[in-house]
Amino acid sequence: MVSTENTMVVPLSGIDQNGVHTSSITFGYVVARLDVEALEAAAIRAAEEWRLLAGRVEWNATIKSFQVRVPVSGSLPKDYALVKFTTSKLPSTKLPITPFDDSSATFLERPPVKLFRHSSTLNSLSDYASKKAPILSLHVSLMANCACVGMTLPHGIFDATGMGQVVQALNSCLNNLPWTPPKISSSSILAEELKRLRESESIGDPCPPGLVNLQRDFTSVNVKNVLTLGASCATELLWHRVKPAAIYLGSNVIQEMVANVKKQAADEGKGWVSTGDILVAFLLKAAYLDEGPTSPNALTMSAAVSLRSVLAATNRDFESYTHNALLPLALPPLTVQQVSSMSLYEFALIHRKAIEDMRNIPYIQGYEKWVPSIGGAAIPARRKGTDSWLLSNQVVGGVDKLDLGSEPLGFWHWMLPFMPDHVFTVNKLRGGYILDGFSGVRPQRLKAIEKALEGIRRGEPLVV
Repeated sequence: MVSTENTMVVPLSGIDQNGVHTSSITFGYVVARLDVEALEAAAIRAAEEWRLLAGRVEWNATIKSFQVRVPVSGSLPKDYALVKFTTSKLPSTKLPITPFDDSSATFLERPPVKLFRHSSTLNSLSDYASKKAPILSLHVSLMANCACVGMTLPHGIFDATGMGQVVQALNSCLNNLPWTPPKISSSSILAEELKRLRESESIGDPCPPGLVNLQRDFTSVNVKNVLTLGASCATELLWHRVKPAAIYLGSNVIQEMVANVKKQAADEGKGWVSTGDILVAFLLKAAYLDEGPTSPNALTMSAAVSLRSVLAATNRDFESYTHNALLPLALPPLTVQQVSSMSLYEFALIHRKAIEDMRNIPYIQGYEKWVPSIGGAAIPARRKGTDSWLLSNQVVGGVDKLDLGSEPLGFWHWMLPFMPDHVFTVNKLRGGYILDGFSGVRPQRLKAIEKALEGIRRGEPLVV
């Protein structure tokens, strides 16, 4: 072990520790070939150079908070594990791989998580603390037709942008690229900023419109609300028989879709929308292609959005802030029928407006003043007659940018052991985008999405 004299303590903010007992994140990369020894050496080098990865989670009983104890001495004991690196060999097993290219609009067959995540991989910060385990875990499964590489990190330390920094570290060390390890600090600039905003006088509206939407769709963490959320997840899994599913849209498909929406945006002059806004609108409209026109249900959609750009206006250190720096947003009240009848542009514009409504100091300040009033944490609410979706657009984090030496054949995402129902992520993959409904989608909605994809392949898009 490393003596405490040769370490520094990195504190974690309250945002880091919201939900730390429920999930770690595994990203899965599928490639044709892999140099396993080079990958392990790169991971060790990354943790050696960026000592946060070599740290150990611990519980500070005095302040009732988790923190990371980081070794800062020049050398480490020989028995000190910098990373957890495991492998399995399945030389006679082939992984079904869906071919895709720039013109693809298709479902991808999702491989099992066991190929990317060793059975001993940990989930919660309390597990990492009690076992004094390395923060970074890598698992490689070598198969007859490919190699599967899984990278697992605790969500209580990194959000997708922070995990993208880990990917950059690993990629730089693997491919001998220059890089500068992110700053390690003994103070939490986010915790300090949020405390200042909580305690200072409200700037602007103390409960802006975006926060009103969030308060409607999120609720306090108590036994009743947790059980309601759990019951919703169980209903989707056991009654509706949801299945994880991911679709891939190649670069040519994306370019045409975005060009059509941007033309409509220019013609109507109502506002700019991003590719991410358009993809979110496409997935939801495609899922409701069949049932949407007659559905009696309301629809809510929330997302986790980074605060870095807002806070960096007064502190540039937030541009490269490593730990969690995100808050949830919620769209205004909608019905499934409304979403079904809207154009892609109209729905994308609602999503863009929701992001703009929360990327400002009044929203952050209002959230920080509201959350303590409901017990210090919030979870998505579940109500009868309401379909609730949760999005994580991870493109900005760059978690896909890991060059393992051969062409990527797939890219996957898991949050374990528990996530709410109706969760999907957006990521890039080989010039296109992958929309990963990793928590499951109802079979009839999968059929509707496939119908939408068939329309794209025929050159007659059904979702416009």
